Amino acid sequence: MAGPTENNVAWIMRKPRSLGNFSIETSYRTMHSAWPSEHPKPDIQVASRFTVGLVNRWNIWREVRSLRHSVIHITGDIHFTAIRLNHRRAILTVHDLGLLDEGGRIKRWLKKKFWLDLPLKSCDRLVAVSNRTKEDILSRTSFPADRITVIPSVISPTYRRREKLPENDLPRILHIGLADNKNLDRHAAALSGLRVHLRIIGEPSAQQHTMLRQLKVDYSTASKLTESELQNEYASSDALLFCSTLEGFGMPIIEAQTIGLPVITSAIAPMDDTAGEGALLVDPTDISAIRGAAMTLLNRPEERDELIEKGHRNAERFSAVTAARRHAELYAELNATQHK
Repeated sequence: MAGPTENNVAWIMRKPRSLGNFSIETSYRTMHSAWPSEHPKPDIQVASRFTVGLVNRWNIWREVRSLRHSVIHITGDIHFTAIRLNHRRAILTVHDLGLLDEGGRIKRWLKKKFWLDLPLKSCDRLVAVSNRTKEDILSRTSFPADRITVIPSVISPTYRRREKLPENDLPRILHIGLADNKNLDRHAAALSGLRVHLRIIGEPSAQQHTMLRQLKVDYSTASKLTESELQNEYASSDALLFCSTLEGFGMPIIEAQTIGLPVITSAIAPMDDTAGEGALLVDPTDISAIRGAAMTLLNRPEERDELIEKGHRNAERFSAVTAARRHAELYAELNATQHK
């Protein structure tokens, strides 16, 4: 991280890996490029180590504590860096708390303690990327609701609407992510027997490969993609199937709508709000409903085309300019109260 600076804002970001689509960092860097001219731009501070092991985490925490900015904003994921920042104005962006429900009882307790409870004790404000995330924070903690600001994530400005629809031999259905909440099992069951190709972004486990073969799903996989490669996956697909059971925001929905894919997603928060009118909404636990939505896109081209247009208009709601201004106003308010 760079040297200390006084009386301004530092954005704390995790160290990027050589390959991988980090939507958190993309969102904040996009806002940085759209920053309002009347407000000073935040300093971007990137952790020097990956968040693997206690030693690396300890050193990252020390790096953050060495900064002298008046406002420290942890932009996501590395929540632990907010611990014991009481001498500074601290803000934490919370994207998704689903990982707190994973693992055994002791592991869940440790994660909640060091990823939520202790960091929040040092935070003056929280930014939640959706109302659903805000509600999740309130259900798990006693953090004051009036100190949580909802500011949606934004996507990279390099995402552009594709010029034409792909011409695939089989309709290509895109699936992104392989955590349990991404719902691959139900997606595969819903598509079983249909003349489609399932394109999976991620590295399926041996068990998932076996499941896909047993269901006789035609599929292929890709992983460790650059941003450009991921955009190409969207552009060469016929639809996004994103019936997740848990999300903080649902960034793939907006990415797909921006490029021009029809979207099938979950009729639950926050996916329903993120998608607006630009998606078919289904119960993510209902395989027959997911299958019915897929058949609608395959058999009703007029409805598919209308969905693409509605999705493109919906994606325009998530403006980098608006998100940047709301962050700038939040920092100005914190700095003003600090100097009273």
